[in-house]
Amino acid sequence: ASSTSPRFLSSSRKTRVRCATAKMLAPLLSLLLCSFATAARSRDDNFEAITCGSLLTLVHSSTSYMLHSHPIAWGSGSGQQSITTSGSDRDQDNLWLVREASGKEACRVGEPIPCGGTVRLQHMKTGKNLHSHNYRAPLSGNQEVTGFGDETGEGDDGDDWRVLCGSNKSGYWRRSKDVRLKHDLTGRYLTSSASVAFNDQNCRNCPIVGQMEVSAASASSAGTNTNHMWYADQGVFFPPHEDAAVNDEL
Repeated sequence: ASSTSPRFLSSSRKTRVRCATAKMLAPLLSLLLCSFATAARSRDDNFEAITCGSLLTLVHSSTSYMLHSHPIAWGSGSGQQSITTSGSDRDQDNLWLVREASGKEACRVGEPIPCGGTVRLQHMKTGKNLHSHNYRAPLSGNQEVTGFGDETGEGDDGDDWRVLCGSNKSGYWRRSKDVRLKHDLTGRYLTSSASVAFNDQNCRNCPIVGQMEVSAASASSAGTNTNHMWYADQGVFFPPHEDAAVNDEL
């Protein structure tokens, strides 16, 4: 395959690559993914770096639930599109496109995302961007996280998240490696917890029962808190383009 061909891969945390998972994508993309899936290994050095244009699932490290959205608005706060985590790994509502920061020139497909770099994560199905702002989340009282933007995915600087890699010494965001996502505008960290699950008591007869709240937490609680950790798992990953030097040290 050429250096710009995408590949469907699963991270080392989930070693089974299932062609059925690809069926959650659009039919044409699903066909492409299935053709790669049977030959893909759970780890492939050429596809370790997360790159611009990649489509991925983002897993919450401490609960194993996936970052999720859907065309359902919050009933409080801003009333914008809700963001949760979901335990289903065969749901197209878990897929996010890695893009350049708001207002920046379009990034080059295959450009590795550096540790400390700023990205937008655009929800594949609805086109909304992962967003935060100074409203209160419904359960935790932390800063609300929503889906925001117009039909083309254009929003504002509240859509920008800085990738903090922690112990990863490669210099780039890597598949299966824990990262924190710091909201660039407010300095808060993307977080979730099993203690903020939607249930029949706090969300009677609502469509997100069984899912967990996603919010942005203050920096004071972000140090070693595993609730702020996420890792990129399954998806369609574009390898680094030929002139991108990626350190292979893990």
